[in-house]
Amino acid sequence: MIHHIAAEAYPFAKAGGLGDVVGSLPNALAEQGSPSTVWIPYYDIPSLNEAHLTQAWGFSFPSAFGTLSAEVFTLRQSQKWRASFYAIKVSTWTDRKGIYIDPESGHGYWDEFQRTLVFQLAALHAIHSFNQRHDCSTKDQIFHCHDHHTALIPFLIEHCEEFAHFKGIPTVLTLHNGQYHGTTDLSKVSLLPSYDPSKQGLLEWDHALNPLACGIKCAWHVTTVSPSYVEELKRSSNGLEGLILMEEAKITGILNGIDATVWDSASDPHLAVPLKFGRKDALKRSKELNRQALDEHFTLDLSLPIVAFIGRLVWEKGADMLPSVIHSIRSEGIPLNFILLGTGNPEIHHQLTALNTDSKPTYIDTRLEYNEGLAHQMYAGSDFMFMPSRVEPCGLNQMYAMTYGAIPIVSNVGGLKDTVHPMTDSVPRKIAASKNESSPSTLQNPNGHGFVIDDFSVQNIVGILRQAVGFWHQQDARLAWMKANHQVDFSWARSAAATQKVYENLQSKRIGA
Repeated sequence: MIHHIAAEAYPFAKAGGLGDVVGSLPNALAEQGSPSTVWIPYYDIPSLNEAHLTQAWGFSFPSAFGTLSAEVFTLRQSQKWRASFYAIKVSTWTDRKGIYIDPESGHGYWDEFQRTLVFQLAALHAIHSFNQRHDCSTKDQIFHCHDHHTALIPFLIEHCEEFAHFKGIPTVLTLHNGQYHGTTDLSKVSLLPSYDPSKQGLLEWDHALNPLACGIKCAWHVTTVSPSYVEELKRSSNGLEGLILMEEAKITGILNGIDATVWDSASDPHLAVPLKFGRKDALKRSKELNRQALDEHFTLDLSLPIVAFIGRLVWEKGADMLPSVIHSIRSEGIPLNFILLGTGNPEIHHQLTALNTDSKPTYIDTRLEYNEGLAHQMYAGSDFMFMPSRVEPCGLNQMYAMTYGAIPIVSNVGGLKDTVHPMTDSVPRKIAASKNESSPSTLQNPNGHGFVIDDFSVQNIVGILRQAVGFWHQQDARLAWMKANHQVDFSWARSAAATQKVYENLQSKRIGA
């Protein structure tokens, strides 16, 4: 039994790629023979409130804040799902109106460390009661923690007497984004359950309490969400570079996948029409109808290519450069539509809103919101997906884009580097000669997949966008590329198999210990 503990899981609570992964990987693992549970906080958000929760059981547990009461809710599952999903409610602690950001203030919660600590304690007690209720032995169990929000769990189960019944269970920590550590003042170690004081050094990094660093030290194994991201963390992990180098022998990069039941362009209920990647004329027609559907949401000139940005408006995603890039596109009169969907930094919101324009020949329109259905339609209707990320541990948008016929324009970092290779000049001929309806697909497409940004400057990015506009007019080549990208295998089966090997190795170590 694999217990996944995380702050997000799609479709119940999602703020980014973490939610997509935790919503999909456990199901893929269960299908490959690793029964899995998923444990997330109960937030007071629409996606959870509308999820038809069923109260399963309740319990109380001790904490530095007194005895707390918790309720466990079972989340209704699709018949296709194999993992079991649970939300844990601890009143005033987990049931906030936002996952990370207080919607009233627009900022993170002041007691973020306390919130995540309470959830981790509640999750461990919930899993213990789950084992008792289902008469489950811990012999074959593994705790799989995700990011800093749950990274204290490997320490808690090994060094806190309160969780001695879990001691010796293998732990895995996945780094979805190594830039965020959950760092807080060292004095807050007093909020943890009683532990061996000789182990306090495991909690510390750079004179602070650093949950992510603690997790990296204490977990039996660490994974990241792409092979290239392992190497990047050694050079840039917001102060943990030395620790990553020290622990690199137990770190594995496993590329994420996407859920084919959610991201199926032939049956996606969010699309105006299904995308048809068989005959060229059918692909051309279905793509055009999905482009037209975007005209209901954005101000567009459908005679021009559509470039889309979907994501968080933060520095890591390169969103701070968007106003300058858009200003240059407009001032140079590059003929395209630039559409955007996302939320994030309020200052970037303000700058982007000021740039909305339908001044020919450049059309710019933004939707500063989270809208899952519109995102799906944008992948299907856009011609290019723009991802100028500075940091992209894996990235899923480029996978969605290729699956839905949008050619990616990406930075040469992290998982983008692993999944989007530069297109070659002779692509149409190579695709015609080597691709057919039944040919196997791999990530190593010799023709490449899209446009890659090596020089991260506004001038260079604008130049690449100009190239993309030129390529858009080569209709036969564009359709051939769309079809070839659609054939690439991004399923979770590949990622789950690699993760399963990590589990098997840990169980072997446990038996041999």
